[in-house]
This record gives sequence, C-alpha cells and structure tokens, in this order.
Amino acid sequence: MAAEILLLGGALVVVLLALGAPIFLVLTATAAGFLLADGKSVAGIAQHVLDHLNSPALVSVPFFLLAAVLMRGGGVAKALFDAAITWIGWLPGGLALAGIAATALFAAINGSSVATALAMGSLLVPMMIEKGYKPGFAMGLTAAAATLGILIPPSLPMILIGLIAEVSIPRLFLAGVIPGLLQALLFAGYVLLMARRVGGAPMPLASREVFVRSNLRALPALLIPLVILGGLYGGFVTLTEAAVLGAVVSLIVVVLFFGPRRPRQIGGFFVEAIDRTAVVVVIVIGASLLSAWIIRSGLPQDLARLVLESGLQPWQFLLILNLLLLVMGMFLEGVAIILIVVPVVAPVIRQIGIEPEHYAVVMVINIELALLSPPIGLNLFVMSNVTGRPVSEVLRGTLPFFGLMLGLLLLVTFVPSLSTWLPSVMMPRP
Repeated sequence: MAAEILLLGGALVVVLLALGAPIFLVLTATAAGFLLADGKSVAGIAQHVLDHLNSPALVSVPFFLLAAVLMRGGGVAKALFDAAITWIGWLPGGLALAGIAATALFAAINGSSVATALAMGSLLVPMMIEKGYKPGFAMGLTAAAATLGILIPPSLPMILIGLIAEVSIPRLFLAGVIPGLLQALLFAGYVLLMARRVGGAPMPLASREVFVRSNLRALPALLIPLVILGGLYGGFVTLTEAAVLGAVVSLIVVVLFFGPRRPRQIGGFFVEAIDRTAVVVVIVIGASLLSAWIIRSGLPQDLARLVLESGLQPWQFLLILNLLLLVMGMFLEGVAIILIVVPVVAPVIRQIGIEPEHYAVVMVINIELALLSPPIGLNLFVMSNVTGRPVSEVLRGTLPFFGLMLGLLLLVTFVPSLSTWLPSVMMPRP
C-alpha cells in the first residue's frame, strides 16, 4: 500500500511541477492533501506544523542568516583574501591558493555556497585572469571552492537536515569540519601540482608592513566564527545564543570595520535576512508535512525492512543513495533534495547502523556536487553571470575539481570516522 500511495503522490508532484508550480508549494500541498484524505483533520495538521515550528533550533536560523547577510554585504571577502595572500601568495599558484584559503574562511562566516560564489567570484576571478591564470581554471576553482560554504560550519543545509531529521545541529556542524578541510586541501594540492600549466606566477613576498596591516584588517572578521563556534563548543552558550552573539558581533564588525554606515543599507540587510528566514520557515513547514505523510504511508518502515532483509551493508546502502543523489542533483536544487530525501531516509539509517552525522555529510557533499552539475548547477550560473563568460566554459573548468569532490565523497562514504570522530570527541552522546 505504501508503494501505491507514494507512486500516486509522485505522479501528482510531477504533473504539478510540469505546470510550473514551485516545488516547495507542490510538496507541501500534496502532503497536506494526502494527510487530509487519510483522515487527519485540518486542526491536526495545523497543530503538527506548530509543534515542529516550536523548536529552539529554528529560533537560531534568522540570526545565523542575519550574520551571513551582514558579512556578505561588507568588505569581508576582500579583507580575508588580502590576508591569505600575505601568508601563502608567494607559493606556486599562490593567488589560487589564497583564494581557496579565503573562501574556506568566508564559508565559516557565511554558510551559503551561492553567496560565497558571488562574493569570491567577483573578487578572485578577475584578479586571477589579470595575473595570467587561464580563465576556465580561475572560474572552475572559484565555483568549486565556493561549495565549501555549505560543508564548513555554520551550514544552512546542515541546519535544515537537523531540523527535519531531529538530530543535534551542533554535532552536524562538527561532522562537516574534517571533510571540509580535506576538500580544501585536495584543491590546494591540485593547484600546487598544476601551477605551471594553468598560468600565474607566484605573488611577491609581502613586506612586514603589508603583512601586519592586511592581517589586522582581517582580524575582526575572524571574530565571527570564533564567537559562534568557540562559544558553542566551549559550552558557554546554546545554539540559539551562539547565533544571536554571531549576529550582534557581525553587526558591530560590519558597521565599525567593513560595511556601509548608512542606516538604510543596514536596514536592507535586516530585510534580506527576514526574507531568507521566511523561506526557511516555509521549507520546514513543507518538510514536516511531507515527513508526516511519508511516515503514515509506512514507506520508511518498508524500506528499512527491505534493506535489512536484502543484507545490504551500510556502505552499500550509502553507495546506492549516492547514485540517486547524483542523478537528483542534475535536476533539483539542494534544498529540494533535502526536502524530498531526508524524510524518507532519516528513519531508515537509524535502523541499519549509519550515524546521522555520517549520513548528513554524505548528503551535503552530494549537494555540493549538485551545485556544479548541469543543467541546474547554481554555482555555474553565478560564475557565468559574474564573469560574463558562457556556462560551458565554467563547466569545463570545474571538471577536475568535480572529480576531486567525487573522490572525497567516496572517501567519506567508506571511512565514516572522518565525519563521526570529531562529534564523538567534542560532544559525546550521554
């Protein structure tokens, strides 16, 4: 019966999407309709939604988003980039290496891949081309490095996965740290290996005066992840309190050191953060209804029984999931993938012995790959818009980095400790 219900629901979703309806509205309306048809009252559905919105973790979302918007609106990206150049710009491929380092740091502040691509692309790509790097390489590197924005904490997809699957968001943040650093190191190793082939001579060694000035200017920006992550994992604040502190420090840093000082511009940042928060709330509402419908259909239980009876090992299940997610990533945006897949898979992984943190990192790396996968890959279009070059040229430039990310995905799939070790050490379960 579960399969028939899901098939009917899937057919309805496909028809509505073909008519041009927004995917989140389609999934929410379909789930609500099937719940009503299954005997759940309107009041019961409303109460279910309110119960899921009454979450301390959800309260943190607007403050994380406000901090991200404030940081993106100031000159934070350039300050981080200038500081990174003084440290590693003198190495072969130094400008590209500095771009990777600055992007990783900006990701730890911003939490959004597309915003990171926009900020770093408009800054890094023109400079790399001017210094002699091949345009395809410059665009591919920046588009791929920007995906770190959703793997290195704080990460909006990790927050959404935590809210939908009802698992600890701080533990999910920790799970992304080691894979995120590995991704940055893989990119850096490739740059060092290919430095002579892609053009671009090492940058001159920075003078002591430039070194000190650049790093002092970047220092306020580094306070943001220090306040958020240091306070959270030091046990001084809760997740919500860390988000509030991050937003407050971001506002102070932007006003005093980086960003625009006119109240109208600061007000615009708040409006944007409210707008993005509304989107997240709509997603959570849709996810809660979709999850309730899927659980009532019995699909997760049937899937778990099928997996257990088939004798699939956890890594085999994850490989199948990876193939599914890679295909979905060609046609769907990352949040839609989370909304569709997590309610089905989250109950299953607990029964077959996969840690939620491991599964979440596998999901996020797949979403990173989706950002670089045609025809929907958002980072490809962002980079094309920033540079004015065709998407096909950006795509060719991303291929080596896409291959490295596939290698990272397989490594994380087969070595769970890469994503589970740090959470188990810093936040052991009781």
